[in-house]
Amino acid sequence: MGCNQSKNVHYDVNPDKVFGNHYTAKDFGLWLLLDYNDEQYISSVNDAIGRLTEEKQSFWDNEKGFMLPASDTAEFMQAMRMGEMSLTSEGCPLIPCWLPVTAFQDTIYQLNMCYGDASGNPIIDGTHIKKISVEKSDFTGNYEVLMQFDMKTADLWQKFTAENVGKRIGMLLGPDRLLSAPKIMCEIAGGACSISGPTEEECYAIATILNGK
Repeated sequence: MGCNQSKNVHYDVNPDKVFGNHYTAKDFGLWLLLDYNDEQYISSVNDAIGRLTEEKQSFWDNEKGFMLPASDTAEFMQAMRMGEMSLTSEGCPLIPCWLPVTAFQDTIYQLNMCYGDASGNPIIDGTHIKKISVEKSDFTGNYEVLMQFDMKTADLWQKFTAENVGKRIGMLLGPDRLLSAPKIMCEIAGGACSISGPTEEECYAIATILNGK
């Protein structure tokens, strides 16, 4: 995942209209994600599939996880809630969340399972971000949300990334809206990181939310 310096931006966007819900900085969080070939991920998916009353179109492999048409995700989530949600080996509750698959024009959603601490809280939430902005990446041409954590959280972020190199991090808005799921490639010092994946309008909406506007 990339880290960049932030710049000031101004954009007239209503995040409530963009996301169809009202979010605050407290609703944004950084979580760890299970691998798609993790036994708990596979067990949770198969358990829910067994509760569906009719066969649904699905895509499922250990590289890309379980995917469903957007119209079927609500029924699948209901099937998951009927079972007992498992915990990680550290006793942290698993939280299902969905990521639109751009290759299918966002009509297909990918199921992810995220976790934070034993109380079900994220590793870091949006209230610990002291600076936020949006820039267009020179490398990808896509827009990114650039974040700078406060000093105490920057130290936590550096320790956390050092201990979890190779794992995926989930950037969630609300209880199940997965914005981005990058892999931690190295220890990250300085307290800066970025969100890539959302559209330009969504990036500015996220920045507005995290700015507390």
